[in-house]
Amino acid sequence: MDQSRHGLMRGMSESLFLDPFAVPSSGEHGPPSTDAGASTGDVVPGTVVNSAPASAEASHAVSASIPLDLDQAVGAFLDDTHLWWPRELRATGEAGHVYFGDGALLEEDTDGSDGDQDPPYEWAALADASEGTLELDWWGGHRDAADSPVRLYVTWSAGPGGGAELSVRGNEPTSWLEEWTAVLGAFTRFTGGSLAEPGKGAKRP
Repeated sequence: MDQSRHGLMRGMSESLFLDPFAVPSSGEHGPPSTDAGASTGDVVPGTVVNSAPASAEASHAVSASIPLDLDQAVGAFLDDTHLWWPRELRATGEAGHVYFGDGALLEEDTDGSDGDQDPPYEWAALADASEGTLELDWWGGHRDAADSPVRLYVTWSAGPGGGAELSVRGNEPTSWLEEWTAVLGAFTRFTGGSLAEPGKGAKRP
């Protein structure tokens, strides 16, 4: 494990994520949160543990249900990104390697036939990580020097009927919605999950 990955995991050590962002056992990293459902090993279905309050202010969302335990779903999302990330959203070509590292969501060109390696393409920077939520400054696939990133809130919770729920919320501009619909579509195909029906989670009332 590289140092940047270790630092990211350490920063998420008090999250509900089990692996790769481990939930501390009793007595580690200070006392558990007193928020509902935040006690270690007691995630209340349908709730988000101490999610970033600002995510509630986001007016647009895309959501998915994943038929895996919460820790398995998060692990697949973060550790297996290169396996499921949609090919149509690979900035360096279909063989691009997409991964979380160095505090960002990056993509490397794996061709390297000319012997030169370009710097990784940065899809998003990790802005913050709280219990159950990753905050990303999303650049997307059409980055321009004049653009500013959109703050997105990637939030996980235990599903009310088992499994895991994943939602991505953000505000204007909404170009990210199309991209993240493709991203979650690819992730649900990889995990056997399903996207929320149109109109459910697409825009928050």
